[in-house]
Amino acid sequence: MINSSPIKKIFCGIFCASALSSVFAQTYPNKPVKIIVPFSVATAADIAARQLASRLSEMWGQGVAVENQMGAGGNIGAANAAKASPDGYTLFMVGVNNVINPSLYKDVGYDVLKDFRPVIRVSSAPLAIVVHPSFPANNISELVALAKAKPNSIVYGSGGNGSVTHLSIELLKSQTGIVMTHVPYKGIAQMMTDIMGNQIPMGSPAAASALPQAKSGKVKILAVTSIRRSSQLPDTPTVAESGVPGFDVSAWNGILVPAKTPDDVVNKLQADITKVIQNKDFIEALQKQGLDNDLLGSAEFKNFIGSELSKWAKLVKDSGAKLD
Repeated sequence: MINSSPIKKIFCGIFCASALSSVFAQTYPNKPVKIIVPFSVATAADIAARQLASRLSEMWGQGVAVENQMGAGGNIGAANAAKASPDGYTLFMVGVNNVINPSLYKDVGYDVLKDFRPVIRVSSAPLAIVVHPSFPANNISELVALAKAKPNSIVYGSGGNGSVTHLSIELLKSQTGIVMTHVPYKGIAQMMTDIMGNQIPMGSPAAASALPQAKSGKVKILAVTSIRRSSQLPDTPTVAESGVPGFDVSAWNGILVPAKTPDDVVNKLQADITKVIQNKDFIEALQKQGLDNDLLGSAEFKNFIGSELSKWAKLVKDSGAKLD
């Protein structure tokens, strides 16, 4: 006769684990939750996290704290979040830097796909291709034509080597075949000052940060870099609409959790955060800060992160970008 005892034990183990997971999800969260943001206060990731935290706290009846853990371009916060207990009480607000960094650093301290589970993409903020008002091109097609007529004659600035403001222009160069000269700055503020002063003609800052200067006539916006138009610049075309099909660069953010977080908790987080993201009040709060809600579910977000890792790895290699 076959001894069924081991089979019963295995079945019981699976059943009990499933039951415990289900009960845990039903009571989650029953204590404060933390969102680690690997960037400073007032960045896109921080803004999105704080708008999300206040609404989740109200929904759950639990405190939801935002903890800024800056350093190494976002790597320190990410590495700490990856090591957190996989119980749903530590969330991580990932950003585009976290998928660029693995191609720039020898060791970032985490694997964004292996060490985390994607929950949901929350928001995105387009960059803008801006030029000095005297620059002869008024759109992307004219910029490309000008650059092809005089290779390396156009200088563009960025917030630093390997930054998204650098690689956005590298992607434009790659997809159009143009050649321009890169000047890295220590930050966007000085770059914008030099564009307004006509020290350099061009750059690609966040669209929201360029909007005030554009309204005052100090810079000219040729296009936004996202695949869809910005809610703040509805009349400004995208680069993709301007003759570069498929062009898509944005400073996106989303929620990840440590890799071994239970399915039930991930599903609850996705469902509850989706309710917040789709709320009109949340959408308007983001738009006032230059962000758009940009929802992607867990599976889609995982595929998106994979595609972003590949895209930026190729660009970093092709451009020869190195850390300052």
